[in-house]
Amino acid sequence: MNTNHPIDPHLPDAASAAPAVHIPTEHDKAEDFRIGEIFASVWDGRYLFLAAIVLSLAVGLFYVYSTSPVFEVEGLLQTEGQKNYGSQGTEFTKMEGVYSQQTVTEAEAEIVKSNLVLGRVVSNLRLDIDTSPILPPLLGNLLHHDRTTRPLADVAVLDMPEALKGARFQLVKLPGGDYQVLGPDGSVIGKGSTGDRLSLSFAGNPIQLQVRSLRGKPGQAYTLRLVPQIEAINALRRDLIVEERGKNVNAPSNILGLTYQSGDPVLAANILNEVLNQYIRQAIERKSGDSAKALEMLQGQRPLLQAQVTDAENRLNGYRQQHGAVDLARESDLALQEGSNLESQITALRQRRQELLRTYTEHSDLVTTVDQQIARLQAESKQNEQKVSELPRIQQDFVALTRDVQVKNDAYTALLNSIQQLQNTLAGSLGNARVVDYAIPSFDPVAPRKKMLMVLFGFIGILLGAGVNVVRRMLNRGVEDHRIIEAKLGMPILVTIPHSEAQKDMLRNIQRHAPGTHVLALGQPEDMATESIRSLRTVLHFTMENVRNRLVLITGPSPNIGKSFVSTNLAAVLAQGGASVLLVDADMRRGNLHRAFGFKGRAGGLAEILSGRTDWRSMVKETAVPNVGLISTGVLPPDPLVLLMSPLFSTFTQEVSEVYDFVIVDAPPILPVSDSLIIGSKVDTILMVAKYGAHPLDELRTSQNRLKNLNRKLKGCIFNDIKLVGVQGLYGYYKYNYQYKYERG
Repeated sequence: MNTNHPIDPHLPDAASAAPAVHIPTEHDKAEDFRIGEIFASVWDGRYLFLAAIVLSLAVGLFYVYSTSPVFEVEGLLQTEGQKNYGSQGTEFTKMEGVYSQQTVTEAEAEIVKSNLVLGRVVSNLRLDIDTSPILPPLLGNLLHHDRTTRPLADVAVLDMPEALKGARFQLVKLPGGDYQVLGPDGSVIGKGSTGDRLSLSFAGNPIQLQVRSLRGKPGQAYTLRLVPQIEAINALRRDLIVEERGKNVNAPSNILGLTYQSGDPVLAANILNEVLNQYIRQAIERKSGDSAKALEMLQGQRPLLQAQVTDAENRLNGYRQQHGAVDLARESDLALQEGSNLESQITALRQRRQELLRTYTEHSDLVTTVDQQIARLQAESKQNEQKVSELPRIQQDFVALTRDVQVKNDAYTALLNSIQQLQNTLAGSLGNARVVDYAIPSFDPVAPRKKMLMVLFGFIGILLGAGVNVVRRMLNRGVEDHRIIEAKLGMPILVTIPHSEAQKDMLRNIQRHAPGTHVLALGQPEDMATESIRSLRTVLHFTMENVRNRLVLITGPSPNIGKSFVSTNLAAVLAQGGASVLLVDADMRRGNLHRAFGFKGRAGGLAEILSGRTDWRSMVKETAVPNVGLISTGVLPPDPLVLLMSPLFSTFTQEVSEVYDFVIVDAPPILPVSDSLIIGSKVDTILMVAKYGAHPLDELRTSQNRLKNLNRKLKGCIFNDIKLVGVQGLYGYYKYNYQYKYERG
């Protein structure tokens, strides 16, 4: 066995160079958590993160440009309480008016949104007719985003029985301005032309339809539906906002601001203006309702009283013509005047009693007081009639007829005065509510707010990308921190190898069978991964001081973790240190080390040696790396275990160990096959390769347990392909703040 190992002439002693296993404490873990690690996690999945942001922004763009624009119009309304100008009022009344003004304004706001007001708006503007166009899903709104070219159906008349309200009919535009009507079942129930009134029938129910115009291409369909009134009112109420403006705690406002939103700014202004007009109308009707009823009653009594006055005058005139002039005594004249006054007062009180009964019951104090006054006056009237009965017969009749004329005239005059007063009251009730500002169409949409929505969707994309990365990291059970291996398995980490883009390119060339040598240590000697392999060479020197043979087995739990990369580059850096190295591709199932050195075929290798068909010396291929020989797999055998268990394999390992300083054996993975266990029984040094994030801890533990039966030959683990995340030099969850490169002077 060759004991000359010219690796490094000035190496530190073994105690100082041997890797120490550090078990991290809870304090260490707390210190290791940095905000940079969060960014490291995101950076590791940056492509997924960026894809989430791009997807979110794409969804945002689609939403913004497929959503119909919404326009808003505003109106202003002033409400005033009814004022009593006949009296100044008490201080308490004034205070009560101040504190109740806010409640009055809120009540008026509810009246504006009441079924009474909105129901009239729906009926006058026919908002219960639904003629929305039927567009393709998803892309329909995007293709017809412009409201000036969007399909539109203008229906002037749509009348149908209650049984058909809510049923969905369809209008389909035909060439030449014609259209056809489809029933809810899809059957054609009629055809017509725009502008004509059409009488239809469906399920025995008559339908009246008049279409003013249709905008759209032939074949465009529109929904035709008579919405139930309460549904139309609720839809109008949802888009109508009524709130108090200029509100102040010390001085409540009586101004109401009305806001309405719709996809058509002109229609929105018309609807809001109609709401204002209908509110004013109901306010007038509400305030003049009682006066109007009283006026109507008095107007009905006017012809009757006028006829009574005429009849009384005719009877008096007839009496005068029959008896001539009558000379009344002083006493008779006083009785006549007193009787007339009493009857006039009684008539006025009876009218007052009728007005009170519209508000109070017959047993109320006010009505009872009026009844007592009428009874007193009637008693005085009887006393007056007693005086009249003592006069001569002619004077009695003349006094009675004259008094009747005066009473009827007084009653008729009082009636006319009451009518005049009520008419003045009705005329004065118009100023209690007024429209300050009518709605004006605004063509600047208030929704969707494109910039704000795009910022929002971008933020959602950031959250989504970060969330997906967190979930991905939670689902990925692979070990990404080498300290976990040391702490949980007690297996020393000999070296950590960072990810190399140059090696990635070389691996791609190997897979394409590109000619030439594809060894990182030879092509990129300054690469950080190459520097880590040099550190492994140093560690290996002390690890193998007291071994029986110079064979080093490179294996790992599973395939595609970089065993061949470690084997070829370790052989190269050992040879660069002056050692003679033999690289053996012992993976007789899928080994491809020959491609890394530019050899076209695998024939003539380990399989032929172990089958006894040739000597191993004739199978060594000289590589482009000085002092490195290669024995490839040879022709892949049907059962590699048979060859590995033959005595020829023991002879082969013993002979090559005596010739070379180092024999690097690239073996199959541990878990899928047992080849590595057989090879491991012939060597004294086993190195297990673990790839960053590729192995659950249980997988590494199982591999370690399988190798424990080989008399402590497992020297440690090589943690390979650590991803450089580009944030403060972070690799995974831990930092490397150094990068020492060669400078060429």
